[in-house]
Amino acid sequence: MTQESSSRHIVYSVRGDTRYATVMRTIRDGNETRKEMIVYLGRELDEKQGIYKNKARGIFTYNLKTNKYDSAPASFVDVCKRKNAREELIVNFGDAFLFDSLIHKFGISTAIDAIGYGNTDSLYGLLLYYMLCHRSNNAQTWYEGSYARFLYPKANLSSQRISDLLAGIGREDSYQRFFGAYLPLLGEEVRQGANILIHSTGLPNSIQFPLTTVSNHNGQVSEEVRLIYVAQQGSRMSIYMRYVPGSIIDASTLVTTDKELKAVGVNTKFSILDAGYLTEAGMHELYRNKISFLTRCPTNRKAYKEVMVQHLPDLERAENLALESQGHLFNGRQVYIKCVPVENYFGMKLYAYVGKDRITAMLEGKKYSRQVHSSRQHVDRKQFQADLDNHGAFMILSTRRIKCEDLLSTYYVQQEVEQVFDITKNYASLLPLNVEKKETFRGHLLLTFMATVILQKLQSMVKES
Repeated sequence: MTQESSSRHIVYSVRGDTRYATVMRTIRDGNETRKEMIVYLGRELDEKQGIYKNKARGIFTYNLKTNKYDSAPASFVDVCKRKNAREELIVNFGDAFLFDSLIHKFGISTAIDAIGYGNTDSLYGLLLYYMLCHRSNNAQTWYEGSYARFLYPKANLSSQRISDLLAGIGREDSYQRFFGAYLPLLGEEVRQGANILIHSTGLPNSIQFPLTTVSNHNGQVSEEVRLIYVAQQGSRMSIYMRYVPGSIIDASTLVTTDKELKAVGVNTKFSILDAGYLTEAGMHELYRNKISFLTRCPTNRKAYKEVMVQHLPDLERAENLALESQGHLFNGRQVYIKCVPVENYFGMKLYAYVGKDRITAMLEGKKYSRQVHSSRQHVDRKQFQADLDNHGAFMILSTRRIKCEDLLSTYYVQQEVEQVFDITKNYASLLPLNVEKKETFRGHLLLTFMATVILQKLQSMVKES
């Protein structure tokens, strides 16, 4: 009776200038031997590091001793050129050169380098692509025809390597290193105590993904992930970001955001919030945690109805006309505003600011009148007048007493975050969201955050000129 034994080894075949590898098994049965194929590895890219490439796995490493597969090192670049590649000396120059110069001029490169990713050329190249292009899965073609190829010659922007890159920078330690180096660039004011804007936006994603849930936001139902952005009042500069499943944001999320900001060294003085965060229970949670806030009160809240019934009828008086500090009309608008202390609202002491914008009231009134007329329905005089009286009316709730002349300019900075999201979604490649793994999703968000910061800096510089 003979005993069978076997051993594994790699066999190479050569076609043209390319070597291909296959893992074979030699089986010995007595005096006889036979060979058996275990797995086809594909094209050999680096024999020393054991790096191969095939259609099934893309670029990977294989260890013959352990028979294990792994991702290729971030520093590895596949130098094989695809057929019909673009002419090497004809490239688009200006846009890549400009934005690369801005990355270093604004000092953002310090925070990018702090991540410590193994192939910085790929990271910078992909960042340029996020800012300059809005087409998915086309980065390698763009790179071959861009001056970025000369700026970052070791970049590899193939689809698989991009996924590896995003997963690499999406790790928690990468986030910590980036924000640890980024926040000092914003100045001491942010770290010691900043007035911040907190807003959220939905990221539609129909791909099966752990963070994708059904969201009902402002009456619109969709499958999405929600992104929370924190920006500095005045400069509008992005400070921080976090994400949550796509359900309605509540106050506990804000408390967690505030704690995360403190953990990275940002102590906030005052938070200006999206009205979508506001519920009675949520307000109490913020109040209990001593988080000062200002937010618009939705018209369907109990506080809104109670305060408006009492104070709206006599609001339009000369003493309630809102003026700027120099005694001018606020943005040239006829706005009336009045502060009403609310002593015990669910155990909280708040300040309600009842306001009415006459220009908004006029525009909304015209639209409403046309709708009523086109419906050809019987008009109830009292109800029609009551509806007109409520047009242009609003109420702002705050934990602090604020001068009426300062309130509007403080509140309307919410529009600044909307502009941040406009930059992020339309110019920093945030959408469409084409990710399936949490790690690549986090890396995608971090890259769009970097792109947004640079574009914000550019926008601010252009405004000054």
